[in-house]
Amino acid sequence: MLSFTTGAVQTMFQADGINGDINVSLWPLQNRILNFCGFQVLAPQIFWSPAHCPAAVCIQMLEGWRACLKGLVTEKHMTFAPCELFDLTFQGGFKLRPEVKEEQEPQPFGITVGHHLGKPLPPNNQTKAPSVSENGTFSRK
Repeated sequence: MLSFTTGAVQTMFQADGINGDINVSLWPLQNRILNFCGFQVLAPQIFWSPAHCPAAVCIQMLEGWRACLKGLVTEKHMTFAPCELFDLTFQGGFKLRPEVKEEQEPQPFGITVGHHLGKPLPPNNQTKAPSVSENGTFSRK
């Protein structure tokens, strides 16, 4: 699990904010480093600009952190596009299988931030754990 504070307010890490979408910033670290190395990645705990918050808000942040730590053993880990969705051959270019692309066509978002398929980025894909059904399809709640 990533836990960090920012020196910025949350709006600065949105798609139209000065720092850009936090999900895009997190994608390489969560998927290409942690997930690739075999870690089960938990959704990050982000504290927005605590240095600029009133003391009461900082106390709420610490209480949120305490609750998060207490629930670690039962927390659902994030999911990433499984290898089964890809043609894992040199001939296939290690790209999404054609039938997967076809299945994803009617969906409003891509599979992940990194696999956006030219569509809008999935909202909060890297900050909330999406659920995966038994047939391997993703749903974001």
